Amino acid sequence: MAQALLTPDEVLLRRFGLVRAVGSIAYLIAVIVLWVIYGTAVWPLLVGLPVLLIATAWYFRSSPRAPRATTVGSLLADLVVLAAAAAVVGGTGSGTVLVQTIVIVSAGILLGPVGARLFTGLAVAAALTPLGFEELGLEPLFLHRPDLGDRAVVLAISIGVLLAVGFLTDIYASRLHELIDRAGAEAARVKRRGRRRRRLVRRASDDVRPVLHEVEEAADALAQADAAEERERIAGRLRIAAATLDAEVGRLADLGVLGTEQDARLEPVALEAVVVDALAALGPRLAEHPVTVDVPPLKVVGDRRAARRVALLLLENVVEHTPPGTPARVHAVAWGAHAVLAVTDEGPGIAATQRDELFDPDSATGAHVGLPLVAELCRQMGATCRHEPAPSGGARFLVTFKLAPSSAPSADEDAGPAPSGAARER
Repeated sequence: MAQALLTPDEVLLRRFGLVRAVGSIAYLIAVIVLWVIYGTAVWPLLVGLPVLLIATAWYFRSSPRAPRATTVGSLLADLVVLAAAAAVVGGTGSGTVLVQTIVIVSAGILLGPVGARLFTGLAVAAALTPLGFEELGLEPLFLHRPDLGDRAVVLAISIGVLLAVGFLTDIYASRLHELIDRAGAEAARVKRRGRRRRRLVRRASDDVRPVLHEVEEAADALAQADAAEERERIAGRLRIAAATLDAEVGRLADLGVLGTEQDARLEPVALEAVVVDALAALGPRLAEHPVTVDVPPLKVVGDRRAARRVALLLLENVVEHTPPGTPARVHAVAWGAHAVLAVTDEGPGIAATQRDELFDPDSATGAHVGLPLVAELCRQMGATCRHEPAPSGGARFLVTFKLAPSSAPSADEDAGPAPSGAARER
């Protein structure tokens, strides 16, 4: 539970400003009606009008800069005006002090539980104060009960109601502000995801442009080529560019996981089939990198599509960030209740200054769109991904899945057996 006065958010401030304006108009109408009925005897109520108007004008002027101070100040002005009006109109024996419940509820909504307690105490004090003045002979204009016993009973009931309203407001204000905080955190999270997604889309677009340029150049060269060998060579360039472009389009589609919270379809997934499919999808793009594969027939808990995209993106990282001819190795091991898939290359590695930013989509120096996507896809599957320097000086990425029982049925098995898990080289 909050231990201090809370600060109203922008929406509460704006709506309370509207309530203040309407309340001031309602007070003016009430004074006019009483003036028509009782004549000039109600003139003391007119003193409250400038107080309310000044407090409301100050609230609208200063609440954006000092929301808590102006809220407290304006509520104090309301309490004083309503307490004075209750004392003038009916005094302690009429129950008019119950108008202070308006201030108590407003304080709870705007300032939280502590605000409700504070203004409940002030309202009770304001309700008791006129009793002393009445005993000194300063009687209210209307609805006065001369007998102290009659007034004491009504006043006790009224104070009981004020305390009950304060207690309920305390409870519900606590829950209200919990929900407000939760909604604010969710809005901030959605905003961060939106910024993250836009940044990654821009980076992915930058990755696509060179491929499109390659396609245009190859198309121009094909139009001018005469020899069959030259046309075949250009056709090979186009096929590689098409494969690259297909991968980039798939990556742009995967950016959707960074814009929404998705529930991964967790099921037993054959890890070997995941790697084989990723190697097949990369096709000629991986041709210049000798890849050794050693993945035993392990089953992990994951999402079939997400697991394949993780393997594909990590192998793409080898293609795009190591020189042609750089060897790579994909292997997996069971480790307790987990299975670890490792993708290792013998390339130049990753500078120490960049390692903390590899999976950060908000980092301006992130190595590639794929790695933040890997982290997000792993998170949705309940897996983790981390980087460590390879013994050869290159990079190694380790994806840790939860291990599934070997007897668990997997949809990958329905697609036919994958190649043997023994060590092999492409």
